[in-house]
Amino acid sequence: MTSSIDIASRIFRHRGLLAALTLRELKARYRGSILGFFWSLVQPLLLLAVYTFVFSIVFQPRAAGAEPYALFLVCGLFPWIWLSTALVEGTTSLVASAGLIRRAVFPAELLPIVPVLANLVHLLLALPVLAAGVALGRFQGFDVGGWGVVALPAIVLLELPLIAGMALALAALHAHFKDVKDLLTSALTLLFFLTPVLFPLSAVSIPALRRLVRLNPATPFTLAYQDALFAGRFPPAALWLEMGAVALVAWLIGCWIFNRLRETLVEAL
Repeated sequence: MTSSIDIASRIFRHRGLLAALTLRELKARYRGSILGFFWSLVQPLLLLAVYTFVFSIVFQPRAAGAEPYALFLVCGLFPWIWLSTALVEGTTSLVASAGLIRRAVFPAELLPIVPVLANLVHLLLALPVLAAGVALGRFQGFDVGGWGVVALPAIVLLELPLIAGMALALAALHAHFKDVKDLLTSALTLLFFLTPVLFPLSAVSIPALRRLVRLNPATPFTLAYQDALFAGRFPPAALWLEMGAVALVAWLIGCWIFNRLRETLVEAL
């Protein structure tokens, strides 16, 4: 608990530097691009358009509680992209910025948090596209969207310590063991298919597989996003408790691992 409070206080103390690093990361990503930040809208719009075409015209999957399927898919997929991209980039953040850590007394815990926040910005910029998709779905007569969307900020704030804690742990481990990134890539592929993004949880009829899906730390957040964005209902209390517990455990473990490995970071890098 002490390590998590220490890291949280250091992040808060250096919040100005964290904001500057996040802004630098966002600018670097689109440097030399004609459309710049507009790509953050174009990419999710293209994804939504392609999935709508494929799953409305080419294929027409039927799943109870998941129609229109393309909209159901992106309501879980966009948050998954935030989690997976932030973890991959966060894992390599310390190695990529080894010079900063070697040269001066630098708050190293900021580096894994930067891609978490940068990719959160991309998720937030994709929300207007999701809103347009929900509006189109309602226009077509589907029972989607509703007042439950007001829960979205709270869901995002709860998921933030989950991703940040995992990024801190993975970054520190990768600095010492370079296999971590490759292991993470493989693990994320498996985890994606154990997350109810491509299918509603109700479609998982095999008890053992359903238990695996429910044990996935990304599952409660995916279900909450689908409730708020797709079904338009407020996530149930049990789901909020589950998200809070998962986020707290991930943050505590992530901070503990980071602090345990902090002293040997310079030598490892």
